[in-house]
Amino acid sequence: MFAFLYLPMRQPVVAYFLELTSNSKRVTMSKQSTKHLSANLSLAKGLRFRIGDNGNIYASISSSSGEFYVAPEVLTFLCFLADNSKVTDTTAIPNKIKKHYNSLLNNIPNSEECAELLNDLIAAGVIINTSENSSRYLQEDGFGDPWIQWAMLSDSVRSNSYYSAIKQEITAQSVVLDVGAGTGLLSAQALSAGAKKVIAIEETKTAESIKAIFTKLGLETNSKNFILHNTNSYDVELTDTITMVVSELFGNDPFQEGVIPTLREIGSRFVGSNITYIPSKVTVYCNLIELNNHPMLHRIKALNKLKTKSLSENFLDKFMFAAASKLNLNNISFPIALNSQNFKYLSKTVEIGSTRLDPPPVYSSDLSKHPLYGKKEIEIEEDCDNILAIIWFRVHLTKSITISSNPKENDACEHWSPIAIPLNKIISKQDKVEIKYQLSEQENLICCDIFHKSEKIGSR
Repeated sequence: MFAFLYLPMRQPVVAYFLELTSNSKRVTMSKQSTKHLSANLSLAKGLRFRIGDNGNIYASISSSSGEFYVAPEVLTFLCFLADNSKVTDTTAIPNKIKKHYNSLLNNIPNSEECAELLNDLIAAGVIINTSENSSRYLQEDGFGDPWIQWAMLSDSVRSNSYYSAIKQEITAQSVVLDVGAGTGLLSAQALSAGAKKVIAIEETKTAESIKAIFTKLGLETNSKNFILHNTNSYDVELTDTITMVVSELFGNDPFQEGVIPTLREIGSRFVGSNITYIPSKVTVYCNLIELNNHPMLHRIKALNKLKTKSLSENFLDKFMFAAASKLNLNNISFPIALNSQNFKYLSKTVEIGSTRLDPPPVYSSDLSKHPLYGKKEIEIEEDCDNILAIIWFRVHLTKSITISSNPKENDACEHWSPIAIPLNKIISKQDKVEIKYQLSEQENLICCDIFHKSEKIGSR
């Protein structure tokens, strides 16, 4: 077999989020002198590619930059640069590209290899076979992992709260769309609650289990009552009149699984329709806490030594102090599994912001108008030794039913963890810190900087 042509970038290539712009144009190599080219050329980290319906490849640098056509020879040129962090002789590039093309020509697959390749690409979800409901048997990682699915099912607060919300909103005429169905729990709950029909979308191998589970439960799986799409929601054609959309697309950072762009794209198909969304909103909060009696406490205490410079003369302390001068410990955040006894509040809860999910609107390009953009002041209510900032969220399933990722809240779930941000400065009672926050450009990460006066003391 032969190798695929690819770009080894740090960030994933997005194939379907961008639209073809009217000013797309062919990219050609400049005939200007190459004397301005340095020996440290690198690709822009924001580079994204899309394969158009016409088979051409288009690229963009950012969401606001527009797209341009990328000719095959230019793509090869970019691949060469991505694979060679130091280009010392730019005049040698043409010959190296020519050798690369010759290598590709010598490795063109035969009919049998093309058939095998097509099967693998369909199984990986890179190619969609619209004529049949094919299984993505190569997608076994991530949410295709049975243990991850079991972890979500075993969170009884989450699962039962969804069931209560669905029963509250369902009717005998409900046609329900389950986006990111997993093992089909929400679909089964909707059918059990009396929905007329359920359409489930699950892109991973987990979809293979859904109908078997339903049969065990005695639920109907004929096409009149239930349809399953084993593909990404962007590639599903919906012909039914949907009355309800259910989903659980939240990670420890509520946006990391793409809940906003996914539900926005779904909602764009039903503009003007009266559809119930479960959940309807998500709200993000921040607290300052003191950590105690926790497996991670030793790491936080070690950071506190750096703050106070209270290191002893033993070799380990000396080594840690030297390592800290080289390791970037100033912009750290991580999910932290907590129970209510692990910590105490050092401040009142501050609401960072919330966004609708019924569906998410398209916000202005002016970041200051986004509901998850801004800054808030937080006051420390008592002295502390092991301080952390935590970011957590609450999901509004209905107006009366909520679930959250904070273990001190009455609606806390068990499989989500708050995001912790260590603060690299000792702060005391009545001190105030300021948190500045915004969503990432892809709306899949809540970003923030925490300041004490003008000094940044934490970041995500």
